[in-house]
Amino acid sequence: MRKMICCLVAAALIFVQNIVVFAANSDSELQTTIDRFVDEYEVTTAAMSVAVFNSGDVLFEQAYGYINIAENRANNFDAVFEWGSVGKLLVYVSILQLVEQGLINLHADIRTVLPDGFLTKLSYDEPIAMIHLLNHTAGFQESFLELVLADESQVRELGEALKLLQPPQIFRPGEVTAYSNFSTALAGYIVEHISGMPFHAYVHEYIFTPLGMTQTALRPDLSDNPWVRARREQVQCYTPDLRSLGTARFIISWYPAGKATGTISDFRKFGQALLPDESGTTPLFQNPETLRQLHSPTSYYPDGITGRFYHGFWGMPHLAGHVIGHGGNTTGMSAMLLIDLENGFGAVVLTNQGQEQIYNCQLMTHLFGIGDFSQFDNSANDAPISGIFRDARGFERGIFRPLDLISIRPIFQQEDGTLHFPFNGTLPNVVQGVYWMGLDLPMFPMQTLIFSGSSEDETSQYITVLFTDYIRTSWEQLIFEVVSLLLFAVAGLYGLVTLIRMLIVKIRKRERPHSKLRGCICAASLLALVNLILFIINTVSLQVTLTATIAHGVLFILLTAIITSCVLINILRMKIFNLTKEQKRQRTLTSLMGAFVIMNVIYWQLWMFWI
Repeated sequence: MRKMICCLVAAALIFVQNIVVFAANSDSELQTTIDRFVDEYEVTTAAMSVAVFNSGDVLFEQAYGYINIAENRANNFDAVFEWGSVGKLLVYVSILQLVEQGLINLHADIRTVLPDGFLTKLSYDEPIAMIHLLNHTAGFQESFLELVLADESQVRELGEALKLLQPPQIFRPGEVTAYSNFSTALAGYIVEHISGMPFHAYVHEYIFTPLGMTQTALRPDLSDNPWVRARREQVQCYTPDLRSLGTARFIISWYPAGKATGTISDFRKFGQALLPDESGTTPLFQNPETLRQLHSPTSYYPDGITGRFYHGFWGMPHLAGHVIGHGGNTTGMSAMLLIDLENGFGAVVLTNQGQEQIYNCQLMTHLFGIGDFSQFDNSANDAPISGIFRDARGFERGIFRPLDLISIRPIFQQEDGTLHFPFNGTLPNVVQGVYWMGLDLPMFPMQTLIFSGSSEDETSQYITVLFTDYIRTSWEQLIFEVVSLLLFAVAGLYGLVTLIRMLIVKIRKRERPHSKLRGCICAASLLALVNLILFIINTVSLQVTLTATIAHGVLFILLTAIITSCVLINILRMKIFNLTKEQKRQRTLTSLMGAFVIMNVIYWQLWMFWI
């Protein structure tokens, strides 16, 4: 009965959502379809450019909406948009070009081609291969440090930024999938190191020029194409609900991970070059076999059959045909590039709205169609998965550890097999061990399939969501971490209240003996809480610099040292001085609050500013 229900659900989803399927022989129908879709969502649309193509022809290309709503400036074919993480595909193509020339071995240790001592935060002796970088399985921790810069003057050279800001390795290579900007930027630096050219120069010579992409820039300041740089200033950015973000300029030192900026026509030209022409070739590679290699999976979902990564490209198993590609977001823009290897066509979308999903996801399901979910068989991994899961793309070490709580996802499996996510929604179980994320839930900002999985020894369980794994953790650990942070907050607020009371007492000229020591603990506890809050705010806004991180970390160290010293002295004085019960109670409570702060600083590694 359960299998029958799952099949019916899958069939219903396919029927309902696959209303419009791409028809290669009906360009007018394609235009009508997209025009109607845009009309339906016009009230929440800023600017959107879209192109549908095969390897030799442009089947449809159009610009909709406004690049500046306040000034009523319409979108057009000269408008430029940021590709975001779709720009990573430039790295992957460059890598395959060098593989074709015999200059890179995808399975050799990358340390053999990097400068000596370049990687300084490795935790495991196992070699990291280029294929690990492409599959996001090198094991590197997430990094927000100087991910987005406020000013062009803060931009570092690519090699310097990677060496100085590299995150620690927290998983064994090949063990866990965790999407990594650092991994892709490192792969781009390897291209730079091997070719002897800056990465942006290499891409211009071996990708942009052969494809006639004259309207795309790549450097952090876009100075490699002045025309694009000037056009970028004309484009305003918006949230998905059309709140203005200004120009929302996106500046990043790790620019191979996602800085490409250009027109829809150039974006489409790149997409077309990823499909073979009638002779099976492409201007990107000398040997047709290289393109076929690029189109082959290099990692799989837990069923061991469904392709997950294709030399860096995402496998999109929820779409009909055989679709691969990549999505991208910057501070105020979003993009999507998909190609159907089975039917030989593709589509690209660019918008000036950050985290936009209507066109980047929903429109794509209309163009490509929803796949047949009954083809999947993940029954070997179909086990109850209720519990707490952490995003592997998180933080295990260093001052950023508290942010790991943001990645936690409580999951409850219902009796009917569906997965319920509190405050987010419910996902249907389409076949055993596979769930359909067909809604734009905040936790997974993409339409995709979710596969359950288990380790080879079946000692641990996880779920896979396109480009990252969610690993099961314990309720006990979650409760401890939440309670510890609450105690940190209580200690800081206690410090604030106590300081106010002490100030009132002092104003009334009734200062109690030894109150300065209590005041010191309270002031340091309050400052530590404020320091943590400011650090989290700066980090979440992606505006955290190395200098600021060092300052926060050093302040945590100083405040912890002050609190520790004062607590010890306070305890010692309680034994020496003849204090009343009320005085002992106050000093004991103050010392306990200081201990809460010390515990949090140590547990969350807030003093480890160098990680």
